[in-house]
This record gives sequence, structure tokens and C-alpha cells, in this order.
Amino acid sequence: MFAHVRFRWFVVAAVVCAALVGGATAVEAQNTSSVSLATDDGNVTVAQSEAATITGTSDLEAGTTLSVRVQSTGDTSPRFLKTSEAVVGDGGNFSATLDFSEIPPGSTFSVTVRNESTELAEREGVVVGDTTPSTTSASTTDTGIPGFGAGLGALAVAGLGAVALLAGRRA
Repeated sequence: MFAHVRFRWFVVAAVVCAALVGGATAVEAQNTSSVSLATDDGNVTVAQSEAATITGTSDLEAGTTLSVRVQSTGDTSPRFLKTSEAVVGDGGNFSATLDFSEIPPGSTFSVTVRNESTELAEREGVVVGDTTPSTTSASTTDTGIPGFGAGLGALAVAGLGAVALLAGRRA
């Protein structure tokens, strides 16, 4: 009888631990991958140059090829459609280089990022004449446990140990 109770406590503890530590991973796996484009005041900005870059970050595997499509919008003249491929790097960053040398400053466009046939991101953008590099930076912290900090993960493991210890004492 005590073996049955001990097993029941072990199962309960395992389910609670899995929900705390692995639950966020299971939910994230159901969602599509995310891609974020670097913006300035909400718009993607590119310099009027032969080697204009559009950058972003993704949670896709390193080495994944993304298709970046840029199409003019509004009253932009001349109308244009530009495409480039970008490869996700080890840190999740990617960069697409396009020729905007013939596109006047103030021209607007829409950027679409795809992986195969799946659209991952879309943003509006504008061509700027000033090619001075921006000092905007972004930083993220990877805790190693999706959705939780290392402290909460350690607490979940300690809780599992405590439940197992209590179940053992009752037997």
C-alpha cells in the first residue's frame, strides 16, 4: 500500500515539475517562429546606397535561410520590388543587403520576411538620405530555461526533491 502511495506522490511531483519547467517549452513549440526587424521609430529604415541593409533577429535555427522582400508603397516613384536572402546566424541575427541607390529619400516600402512559404514578419519602412550609423542597440538575456529564470527552475527542481523526500518518509 505504501509503495502505491509513494508512486502516486512521485507522479504528482513529476507532473508539477514538468508543468513548471517544461510547460513553457511545450507552449512555445506550438507557436510559429518569431522574427523581429530592426526599426527606428517603428519603421525599418534603409540608407540610399548600393549596400543598404535590413537587419533583424529570429528564434529560428542558425543556418536557416530567410527570404526578404521589399516593395514600394504609397506614392513612391519609381515603383520597385527588391528581394534578397538572409541567413540566420548563431546569435539569431540576420542581415539582407539590397541596392537602394536609385530610390530617393522619403520613399516608403513594405518589408516581408519569409521562411519557405510562411510569412514571419512584415513592417513598413522608409528610405533615408543620411547614412550616419545609428547608435540604437538592443540586448537580451538568455536564462537557458524558456519562460523562466534560473532561480525559478532551481526552485522547481528543489520542490520535486522535497516532495520525493516527504513521500519517502511516509513509506
